[in-house]
Amino acid sequence: MKLADGLFLESCREIASKYPGIKYDEIIVDNCCMQLVSKPEQFDVMVTPNLYGNLVANTAAGIAGGTGVMSGGNVGADHAVFEQGASAGNEKIVEQKKANPD
Repeated sequence: MKLADGLFLESCREIASKYPGIKYDEIIVDNCCMQLVSKPEQFDVMVTPNLYGNLVANTAAGIAGGTGVMSGGNVGADHAVFEQGASAGNEKIVEQKKANPD
């Protein structure tokens, strides 16, 4: 993780340096989740690697009422993929035909 995290941070810092008008901050994921619960208004946009994004998204979902109400999005230069919340694949929801089992 240290290598992957280091590469991710290095890439973020490089891109952030090209856009000085956009505020760039770094925060450790456990503190980020705590801050998200105690003072969510301080966050506007977050960029995270997949694992940390899941932790942050599930924390935010808990605040909003559960993972089933939070969708996710992966946006690239040419394409975007959006997905249901983590618990949308729950068998009970699938049986009730309220969720796509795929």
